[in-house]
Amino acid sequence: MALPTSGPLSMQDIATEFSQGSSNMSLYTFGSTLPTPTVTSNIELANDFYGQSASTCTAFTANKNSSKEPCELDTEDTLYHNGSGSYPVSGDTVYTNSSCTTTLDSGSYKMANNTVMSLNSNGVVFSINAC
Repeated sequence: MALPTSGPLSMQDIATEFSQGSSNMSLYTFGSTLPTPTVTSNIELANDFYGQSASTCTAFTANKNSSKEPCELDTEDTLYHNGSGSYPVSGDTVYTNSSCTTTLDSGSYKMANNTVMSLNSNGVVFSINAC
């Protein structure tokens, strides 16, 4: 589960998110665990950790409503995949949440790069086609 994007944020929250011990906590150590580093010189609790997640999934824009005519849909939803590229490819798993625990249902979905991904019942991409 991602850290909050605003409001209270504690060292314990960060330790829990990144599975770190709760004794001898260090912002420097936590900063080195960030999947999307923002730490440059001074480490700041809010500026560097708000919204961060231990998840290694990549966000992308698509339409999360399956359709027989997906190319006709707008792409306005944020989804997540476990691949290394900007958009999922065959074999990647697609998720509806940033912690990458809930897979997207099977079906065909339009992505913002004007392609359609087709998923099996496990949320795994089995084909990508152009619109």
